[in-house]
Amino acid sequence: MRAFITVSLLLLLTTAAKAMDPPAVEWEELYGSVFRDVQETDSGDYVVAGRRWYNYARTLFLFSSEGDYIWEASVYPYNHASFAVIQLESGDFVATGYGVSESSSSQYSLSIYKISSEGDALWSKVYEFEDNAKSYGNSLIELPDGGFAVCGRIDPTEGMDQAWILRTDAQGDTLWTREWAYTSWATAVSILFHDNSLLVLAQGNTPTTPGGPHLLKYDMDGNLLWETNFPDWPGTVTPGAEAMCEASDGGLLLMDNYWPTIMHTDYEGNPDWWFWPPGASQPYGYSVSTTMDGGILYGGEQTEIVGNDPLSWGGMISRHDSLGNLLWYDDLTRFSCIKIYSARQLSQGGYIAAGETGAQGFLIKYAPELGFESEESSPSLEISSISPNPFSAVTEIQFSLVEAGYASLTVFDLNGRVVDILGEGVFTEGEHTLQWAPEGIASGCYMIRLTTEHGSVIENMIFIK
Repeated sequence: MRAFITVSLLLLLTTAAKAMDPPAVEWEELYGSVFRDVQETDSGDYVVAGRRWYNYARTLFLFSSEGDYIWEASVYPYNHASFAVIQLESGDFVATGYGVSESSSSQYSLSIYKISSEGDALWSKVYEFEDNAKSYGNSLIELPDGGFAVCGRIDPTEGMDQAWILRTDAQGDTLWTREWAYTSWATAVSILFHDNSLLVLAQGNTPTTPGGPHLLKYDMDGNLLWETNFPDWPGTVTPGAEAMCEASDGGLLLMDNYWPTIMHTDYEGNPDWWFWPPGASQPYGYSVSTTMDGGILYGGEQTEIVGNDPLSWGGMISRHDSLGNLLWYDDLTRFSCIKIYSARQLSQGGYIAAGETGAQGFLIKYAPELGFESEESSPSLEISSISPNPFSAVTEIQFSLVEAGYASLTVFDLNGRVVDILGEGVFTEGEHTLQWAPEGIASGCYMIRLTTEHGSVIENMIFIK
């Protein structure tokens, strides 16, 4: 493998010192559940995977863009919990976690179930392993043929734990299953589809590699093509695989759990660079995802240790640029949140995150960050229209001035960097229209700022390649 390009401690400290304040919190909500995964729906609502404290049949929850409860879905037989959820093109949802094959059973097994966009159960499948072993589903993806791939863990009464990988058709019927383990404890935490194959982030060891994160590659028939480990994983403790996503610039982002490191690799698992998210005396990482401008969003937990005893727990969210430099972070102790399991950027540029307080599920929504301070707007100017928005090639921005004078129309990214200047000079009184046709920039949320001698006004634009 190639050597790491390490980020020095001095750089991390310098970056942290210059970090921006986190964006404004628009709302936060508590709910009597455990929340593990949150996704924005195609209608702008939020679907959450988890379970009710008192009713294990309730495992999927839908909230509006304002945080209002819409519905919670019941799955039968009873006793289900969900750890991951995706939305299909049809608008329906598919989730994985664990369940039981009949209401009288106490044996938990990996499950997949489908819920309609209205919250009605369509089907559920429980996949029992031999010898009455417990099993769990951790990660789920839809495949191009409409079927699904899921990975998780087998926890037998006797013998070693194993990572479990399954492929199903569109109705959840099994096409094949594979186990991965050699000795000791093993699990599979994340699965991705790439280059007509499945990439799986697993924890465990092989006869020739020590325990720790492993990247596995399977073809679509379930054949293991290769497996690689990370003997030089940076950190002070033994790493435990936790999460994986595709990086915005190509390749993968891999994360371990305790004193988490986020590492960038190519699709073969060769490391490029890594960084440490911010943390306290004892941090834990649970979520890593990418942002529309190529950056990285992290969610986890930080624990302050005094002597040998934990003093406090707090959920943590941090935002980084495409190389891992810290842009902002937020300690959620003030909301009694102790863990963030899932954090994602929204299509309009804000953020949504899900976690728990220890007694209730926790949801929080952030506004988009501007990365710069805007002047107070004035009734003498207005951005009256951006159409289309979102757009994929060109959009028109209409603005009005109540009197003639100097004006500029400037495009910024979410970090406050100037992307383009659409117009600058003396404009007449009345309506004006300028076009923006981006070139050489990533898909994402951008800010358009109209500035005059009377002040400025800012609006959002979404560019999708």
